[in-house]
Amino acid sequence: MSVQAPPEHTVAVPTNGVASTIPQLEAAEPKRRRFRRRLLILPILLIVLAVAGYFGYNAYRDSVAFVSTENAQLTGQLIQVGSMNAGQVVAVMPSIGAAVHKGDVVAQVALPSQVGVTQTGQPKLDFLGSSDTRVDVKAPLDGIVVTNPAAVGANVAAGQAIVTLADPSQLWVIANIEETSIARVKLGQQVVVHVDALNSDIPGRVEAITPATAGMMSILPTSNSSGNFTKVTQLVPVRISVNLSNKPLLLGANVEVKIRVAD
Repeated sequence: MSVQAPPEHTVAVPTNGVASTIPQLEAAEPKRRRFRRRLLILPILLIVLAVAGYFGYNAYRDSVAFVSTENAQLTGQLIQVGSMNAGQVVAVMPSIGAAVHKGDVVAQVALPSQVGVTQTGQPKLDFLGSSDTRVDVKAPLDGIVVTNPAAVGANVAAGQAIVTLADPSQLWVIANIEETSIARVKLGQQVVVHVDALNSDIPGRVEAITPATAGMMSILPTSNSSGNFTKVTQLVPVRISVNLSNKPLLLGANVEVKIRVAD
């Protein structure tokens, strides 16, 4: 006698609307993610626009109120100090970078002594050592020693430089301004000079405007014929007075110049 399995019954799950809403929820999820991304991107865009606007406004304001250039160097007048007599350098007192005062002895030069006469009757000169007459070479002003062109033992002619000095109170900046902007530059205008080597700003003032371009003062001025003419913006040297105070002397250092041309 075979036993039959009871018939399988299918259990019906009542659908009260929950199953039908699942596809709708799944379709709405990407929309929510896109909405959240937009909420995150919007503040970022506003920040970027604000930063760009800030820098753009500052650039516009600077272009109106200032004439600027990075083509500028710090320079000064170098003083060559030497002996009034020809002789041999026996001592150089200050080292490079040392400060000297007016009247300080910076070098000593031995004058040659007569040791006989030549066949033509001319005096024969030579150096005898400690018995030679020595003359002191004195600093003509307060300054900083920049170079020592003549070493101890070198023979120098009258007036030949033994020590080179620079007066730290007599410094200026030569700024090359484009000819398209030079009309806005006037004598006496205030200047902000940024010295790259010192990473600091020092005040300055426009002292002179050269009535010629830098190209005219070169050794070989350019001369363009009609066949190969190319218009190039010329540069006009402007002299700006500065005072480094107690800052180190750095002749030839690169500087950035901002001339205030409008209030």
